[in-house]
Amino acid sequence: MAIKKRIKNLSKLTREHLAEGESERSDFKRLPDGISADDLVAFANSEAGGQILAGVDEQVVDKAQIGVVRGCDVSDATILQILNKAVSCIPPVSIDVYIENLDDKPILRVEVPPSQTKPHCTPKGVYCRRDGARNRPLHPSELLGLFLESEASAFAARFEVAAERITAELSNLESSLDSSIKSMSDQLGWADYQLGDTESTLDRIQGLVAKLTVDTENANSRLRALFRQDEREDPIRKKARIQYVNRLIKDIREDESLFGHVIAGGKLTVQGKQTEDSDITNEDAKQLLEIAVRHVHNAERDKKYLIVVKAPKACSDAELGQFAAKVADGGEVADGIRERAKRAFRLGFIAYENAIVGTAALKKPVDSYRTKVFKKAESQLDPAAYPYELGWIFLDVPHRGKGQMTRLINELLPAAKGAALFATTRNSNEIMRDMLTQLGFSEDGTEYKSKQNSEDSVKLFVRTVPEIQTSE
Repeated sequence: MAIKKRIKNLSKLTREHLAEGESERSDFKRLPDGISADDLVAFANSEAGGQILAGVDEQVVDKAQIGVVRGCDVSDATILQILNKAVSCIPPVSIDVYIENLDDKPILRVEVPPSQTKPHCTPKGVYCRRDGARNRPLHPSELLGLFLESEASAFAARFEVAAERITAELSNLESSLDSSIKSMSDQLGWADYQLGDTESTLDRIQGLVAKLTVDTENANSRLRALFRQDEREDPIRKKARIQYVNRLIKDIREDESLFGHVIAGGKLTVQGKQTEDSDITNEDAKQLLEIAVRHVHNAERDKKYLIVVKAPKACSDAELGQFAAKVADGGEVADGIRERAKRAFRLGFIAYENAIVGTAALKKPVDSYRTKVFKKAESQLDPAAYPYELGWIFLDVPHRGKGQMTRLINELLPAAKGAALFATTRNSNEIMRDMLTQLGFSEDGTEYKSKQNSEDSVKLFVRTVPEIQTSE
């Protein structure tokens, strides 16, 4: 946007517009203030643009309207106002301002070329274009057309630039391919020469691979022999067995018919191993299948049992009564178990389908009782070192051998916080003795007569605090 030219007379273009009168290409304004943003936008949105003559009136001569020069203010301030109006349009309208007829009555000619960035609107958001001798608001369809035309032009420009860049890149690629083809041609001659040596090299490599395979198998055999000789567990074989069992468990659970069969207590058999792993033998496959079946069956069975450990004060009267009744069923203790249960440290329950089927307790007996038990067993241990007693252990016969009592005791023992414990059981109760041994208890002292059953004897079991290994 600039003042293009100052001329003393009227230009040929101005004279033509004056003679033609206001039209689609020209507009007359008596004063420069009459030039509005609407005028600038209307010409910018038109296909051919237009001229605005300021300092010109319309006059009828021979029944035709023509322009008559009256003159106007052509100062820099006036021109700046017009330029500001052009800049305020959205987007700004490009204009050129000419000062003409300086020797007589000066006028301004504002040239508005057709815009490459249309559509334009006024600061108030008005879209219009020149229609004959007037400005007309744009219809929405016309406005859309202008938007599309503008975007198409922009796309064409970008496409042209991109096409030029692609052409240049293709030219570079062509040169690169020519060079590569020539290089490949040169190398093919060398490759043909080397082909004989390559075949010989491949034969040597295959021989080395075969030898390496044999050596690896021999090394594996030697390692397995060493593991068997030292009675050590092969870690690779152990890992393979675990993975195999986990895969079998997954397969059983995902097969509805197999899953139902296993839950019902059914067995599964396999014809040979179901893996190519050399660490799993056919005999392994049978054993591992039994383990997987047992795991799935027991896991589903355990869901029917509920293990609960509580402090006596957290138990209801009904729970205390059920606990006492179940302990009495075992015939291990004398009367008064209900009141004694209230003084226990923790009480444990095994419930099956909402019925109590097993009990156990972690007791904190008085010193005199502990001393008496250790004395009867003729133990050389200090009773004071064993503050907790595991007792009142009983489980209904149909639920034995299913690991539920072990589950309950494993829930009880953490309450002792690592302290040493003792327990007593009848010598004839092999199941109880085996379970205590599995839980880390060991026999101590000698057996003594049972108070409840004179034909049986009682054994003392103790579990000490594990020693903490320290490094010097």
